[in-house]
This record gives sequence, structure tokens and C-alpha cells, in this order.
Amino acid sequence: MNNRNLTFTPKTYQLENLINDIDTGNIALPDLQRPFVWDTTKVRDLIDSLYKGLPTGLIILWEILEANNFKKINQENKRDPRFLVIDGQQRLTSLFSIIKNKNIISKNVHKIKIKISFNPIDEKFEVYNAAIEKSKEWIPNISKIFENSSSFELIEEYLNKIKDLDKNIDRKIIAHRIEKVRNILNYPFQVLELSPDLDPEEVSEIFVRINSKGQTLNQSDFILTLMSVYWPEGRDKLENFIKKSHQLPDNNMPSSYNIIGIKPIPETLIRTIVGYTFNRGRLKYAYLILKGRDLENRKISEELREKNLNIFKEGLEKTLDLTTWHNFIKIIHSAGFIDDSLICSKVTFFITYSIYLKLLQKQNNANVESLIKKWFVFSILTQRYTTSPESKIEEDLNKIKNIGIEKFIKETIKINFTNDFWEIILPEHLESASTLNFAYLTYLAALIYDDTKVLFSDIKLRDYLKPSFKSPKKTIDKHHIYPKNYLINNFNLGKKDYNQVANLIYIEYKDNIKISNKNPLQYWTMYTKNLTTKELNEIYEIYSIPKEFPNMEYFDFLKKRRKLMAKKIEQYFYKL
Repeated sequence: MNNRNLTFTPKTYQLENLINDIDTGNIALPDLQRPFVWDTTKVRDLIDSLYKGLPTGLIILWEILEANNFKKINQENKRDPRFLVIDGQQRLTSLFSIIKNKNIISKNVHKIKIKISFNPIDEKFEVYNAAIEKSKEWIPNISKIFENSSSFELIEEYLNKIKDLDKNIDRKIIAHRIEKVRNILNYPFQVLELSPDLDPEEVSEIFVRINSKGQTLNQSDFILTLMSVYWPEGRDKLENFIKKSHQLPDNNMPSSYNIIGIKPIPETLIRTIVGYTFNRGRLKYAYLILKGRDLENRKISEELREKNLNIFKEGLEKTLDLTTWHNFIKIIHSAGFIDDSLICSKVTFFITYSIYLKLLQKQNNANVESLIKKWFVFSILTQRYTTSPESKIEEDLNKIKNIGIEKFIKETIKINFTNDFWEIILPEHLESASTLNFAYLTYLAALIYDDTKVLFSDIKLRDYLKPSFKSPKKTIDKHHIYPKNYLINNFNLGKKDYNQVANLIYIEYKDNIKISNKNPLQYWTMYTKNLTTKELNEIYEIYSIPKEFPNMEYFDFLKKRRKLMAKKIEQYFYKL
């Protein structure tokens, strides 16, 4: 190929030069890049590869003539950049934090400083932890190795620290290994510099092509890339909405921060917008639609791109409208899901939000609230969007388009919520030792919806599980109805058996301590001996406890209680 046709120039940069360019602000990120998302184990492996001289992939930079729509890696520098990172952001950002010992911005919009530790004796890198800090064999934070122009002082300090260890240690080898860490500054990165003649759309296409080869990006990231090129202010709105949902608002200013404590991410909001505007569950189709492709004849036109982008813009404005957002949150909250931890499927939450936006266009508000509560709980209980969610969402949105939302919701629920579901399938779902089990979390929501109190207490479960609850001491506890140690000592049962969710109930911590490992008959008699028959029956009813308890075999009790818990959920659902 004639070099004049190339859109890039290959170069070699030493790592130290790249990091210094980031530090001075000469290298920054384009708006189309995501925040830093690597976990620290990936950073550790990257350092290990550099140390061993292994290849770590290309870096792609775009030389720009005018600095617009960029994000700083080094938050302390105000200089306009000359280069933007198109590929290699995660590597460069993590290496900058380590080598310069500076904060970077994480995916949760928090400032973080990456700490990697090194053991020169075993020649091993590890993510920093408290145990490493206490060990003489480790240099807890390798950032110290890069602080000065020489490693001499640090090497001497380390050798003095380990001199009393009962190990055969060669001082020269230790010094060489520490110096070898410092020498990763000389690591030669292969860099492609994209031509400044490329326009943002061409760079966006390069970015998508590069990242679609692996798993660096998902379809929502491709859509964010298009937004950065064609509608950067829209991406800013989306990211600002997400950022504010993570932070308590200042001076009671309007904010996406909410009473449930749910924190959207770009993918979940984009899924909502795409479902609402284009009736699409597969985000790859939405990306093509926003590029202006006709999905039938596969042709791309500028006119169609502008038309679809305007539709997307309207959908984003409606989705991010704070009144609409908080009204939806209140509906989910009023169904008993008062905390983010009770919502096991975020996909279900946000596709339900998409359906809510559609309903607002056609229904009166009272009917909307009931339909949305039922659809959300139905989708959770049937795990509708757990397996192959995109295809199921696409299927549902197509049916909604053809027969209408209200008819679709009512018919789908009627078909799936049969007697067999309530009496056989749901009790089987409750056969679990995980408190994150979707059916168990829905059971808790049902108790909250009924304003249930903690057993043998005046404290409401709602008040204990709400996000704002803060207590210096543990006031409420999950109690094993058949006490754990009683089951271990008398029946030699394991965790999977004694931790069954059907064996759990909330009581006050002091009562749980008092009950300890007592025989169920003993403690139940102690707590209920002064109750009337009516009061005792109410307890059995409210907390889904078999009336034969505590004179039951343990596994018979579990089987019966699961059915009663399923019945409680059924009653709750039809009250919504």
C-alpha cells in the first residue's frame, strides 16, 4: 500500500514519555471513551507483563488540531491536549495512576488511586491489601519505586527491613528486581498516530471497529460513541444524570438521586430509551438505526440518520425527565421494593421503566400505576428477562406494538400465573439458601407492602430495610426459625440446609441472642405463652408459619412454609 493512503503513522514511545504527556495534559481522552473500568487484578497483570517484557498491545492516539469534547486523565492539569487516546485508555490510565501516584476517575465517578504491591523475594505482583501492608517481604505500593530518579534509597530501605528474615536472600538479586520494576518506564509501546485530517465521525468509526473485535465495548458503548459525534450535549446529559444518581443532592436541588437508591449505568438507560423510542430490545439494531441504516434494505442515508437521532433525542429527554423518573421510582417503591438491594434484576427494572414511558402516552395515571406494579413483580417472579434478555425484550415490545400495552400485560400475566405456578413452581423457587433469591426478595417486598412488623417487635420491617436506615448497633437480625446450632448439633445439617430462606425470619437482635440454639418448642412456648389463640393465629398468618410448628420435622416444616410464603406472594400480587 502507498504510505500516502495510510490514515496513521506508526511510532514507538517509551512508557515514561507517554505518562509524562498525560501528566502535562498533552494526552487526554475523547468524549467517546468510557470511564476507567478495569478491576485491579487486570492492572496487576498488566504490570507483570511489562516487568517480564511481554507484548501488551498497540496504543492508538489521534492528533488533533483543535481541542474540543475531551476528558482529562490527569484532573490536575488544565492544558489543552494535542493527542486523544482512541485505544489503550484502560492501560494508560492505570499506569498513570501507579507511576505518578495520582487519582483517576472510576466508572462510579469516584476518585481512586490504584495500588499494586511487589514482593522482590518471590518476584510477584499483587493487588494491595491490609495483610501485605503488615508483611516485611512486600513493597506495599510500587508507586514509591517511581518517585525518585534513582531506586537506591528504596532498595536500601527494603533490604534493611528484611535483614532479620530467616531466608537465604541475595542482596544483589533483590536490588536488581526492584530496579527492574523501575525500568518498565523504558518499556517500548507501539503507537499508531491517527492523522489530524480525520474528522470525528471517521475516528468514531475506527474506534468502534477496533473495539468490536474483542470484548472491550458492548452495544451501548457504540451508541455512546455516536452520541459523542452527533450529539455530545446529549451524552453529557446522560452522564450527568448517572453521576447525580450516585450522590446526595446539594441544597435539595432536583436530582436523579432517589428513595430506592438505584444507580443507573449508561447501558440500562440506553436500553430504556431504545425500547421506548424504537421498540427494540437488541441494542445492535438501535446502533444501526442511529447510524441511519434502513434495516430492510440495509442502505444508510443521512436523512434517515437525522430523523432517527431526533426520535432518540425526544426519548432521552422523556427518560431523563426528573418528574417522570421519580414518579416511576415511587411506583416501584410503593410495591414494597423500597431498597435497591431488593431488586435482583436491574434489566427488569429498566425495561419496566421503558414500558412505563409507553403507558404514559395512552393510559390514565391510576391504571398506569397498577399495571406497572404488576408487570414489574410478574417479570421478577417469572425471571422473564434473566435468560437471553434482549430477545425477550424485543419479542415483548413487538407484541406491545401489535396488540397494545394493557392487553399485552393482562394476557401475559393470565397465561403464566396459573394455579400450578403459585402452588408448585413458586414454592420450588423458594427452595434456596441464598437471601438474594428473587422469590425470597419478592416475599420481603410483600411483607413491606403489608407494613409488617418484625416478629415479636413493634419495629416495622420497612423502617429497618429502607436505604436511609443507619444504626450504630445491630438492632435487627435474620433469625433461623429452627436455630442453626440446634440443627447442626442434633441433626448434623450443613449450611445449605439450615440456611434455607424458608427457615429465616427477621427478629430483634436481642431476641435472637436470647433464643440462641434452643429447641424450637422451648423458645416458641416462651414467647407465645401469654398470647390468645387469635393472636397466635395472626402470627402464623402474617409470617407464613405453619400452625403445626414447632411440632414438625424440619424438612416438612420447610416444605409447608414455602407453600405459605408462595401464598403470601400471590395474595400480595393481586392486591397491587
